[in-house]
Amino acid sequence: MKRKINILILFVAALFLSGKNAISQTNSYAVNQIVTVYSGSFTIDVDNDSNNDYTFEILPLSGSLKAARVISLGISQVMDGSTFGYPDTLNFGDNVTGPYSSGNAVLGTDVGGAGQFTGAGMKYLGLNIDISGGSHLGWISLEVVASNDTIILHDIGYNTTANEGITAGLMDLTSVNEIRLIGFEIYPNPCQNLIRFDWPNSNSSVSYSISDLTGKLILNGASAKNIDVSILSSGTYILTITGGQNIGRKKFTKN
Repeated sequence: MKRKINILILFVAALFLSGKNAISQTNSYAVNQIVTVYSGSFTIDVDNDSNNDYTFEILPLSGSLKAARVISLGISQVMDGSTFGYPDTLNFGDNVTGPYSSGNAVLGTDVGGAGQFTGAGMKYLGLNIDISGGSHLGWISLEVVASNDTIILHDIGYNTTANEGITAGLMDLTSVNEIRLIGFEIYPNPCQNLIRFDWPNSNSSVSYSISDLTGKLILNGASAKNIDVSILSSGTYILTITGGQNIGRKKFTKN
């Protein structure tokens, strides 16, 4: 009887451990890379398995025109619901659902205004990443400036469990319910040359971007409390702050 009980305990423990291993986890990290014509292309091996997954580059076109694009390598793909290779832009909290395509994909170009990332501020590109032959859904946060000559790569994340969903911007958590829209204050508002913000746990730096009311990216960087806005012209702008699972947006006026 005792032997049967011990076997039962081992069986239940095995089920418990296997269940724990099956829980979806998000692996995420900062990329913090700026890609220009002069910097050359940037290639990323998302899971560090010695197989490159994506290359980001600025491609010179005729005259002064340029195109920002991503090239999916191997069998990795990007989320693209178009028929012309213009990947979909996602917002923080959107689901990465596909469909996906391989090869060259235009993030933004001067020709015909194609691409959804041009001057749109920080957006998320859905990824379908090849990891040891398995399909792992992920995202990368990025910005393409309005002139299409610069790509700013922020963070990347992917589901460590194959063939399971993920939410754009989800970092190091198993539940999408932990994504939070944070309210915060900017002061002084209107401002002159410097703004402060009261982001929770602001002793640690958070990512910020400042765009005008058309969505054109003006400034971006990282800060714990203060942002120098002295280069901004007089007008109204939108400050977006992201930190972990938190995101907040607020308008402010520069005098």
